[in-house]
Amino acid sequence: MKKWLKIWMLLDRFYFSCSRLHYVNRENKNIFRVKLITYRGRKISLANGNWVQANDLMVKIHLHNCLLMSEIAHIKSGIKRALYIYQRVESSLPGLADFIAKHPKSDSIKGILGVTVLSRGVEHLGFEVKDIPNLYYQKMRQLYMKPLFILSSSNHMKEAWKKDKFVPKFLVMSKDQIFSRYLQEA
Repeated sequence: MKKWLKIWMLLDRFYFSCSRLHYVNRENKNIFRVKLITYRGRKISLANGNWVQANDLMVKIHLHNCLLMSEIAHIKSGIKRALYIYQRVESSLPGLADFIAKHPKSDSIKGILGVTVLSRGVEHLGFEVKDIPNLYYQKMRQLYMKPLFILSSSNHMKEAWKKDKFVPKFLVMSKDQIFSRYLQEA
């Protein structure tokens, strides 16, 4: 796995330089890298009655997969790996809330949006899980995520992937939700 991780890290550096991603807080090893996007998809209804719709300004979140993979490389159990990732995301959300609050376009930002195949249990963190209506986009994301998932998973999880049980989903959280749950008063 170490050889593949080194290759992935090299590819990640290239991807990072081309993708306009920004670190939320590199010094504190925040697990998120983000970029501001103008949402172009279909309307998404949120539990609070609001909508994410075309032309809304969103913070698109990306997990820093290379950092995560290096941190979980020694963990053999798939359950322990999943729990570790969950805890890393949870501990990084306050930094993300602070990043959004201090962003020059904070007033215009509607919320956060991510794409993942690991959506079980994220509702406890405040995310809403939504289907990706564009099948082409969904398949492209699945194609991108598959090698990463295979590198970081146990054999049991790899078999589940072969059976197409892992379908990418949108993770969405409104700015109000992330602020109310994670923004720490200074």
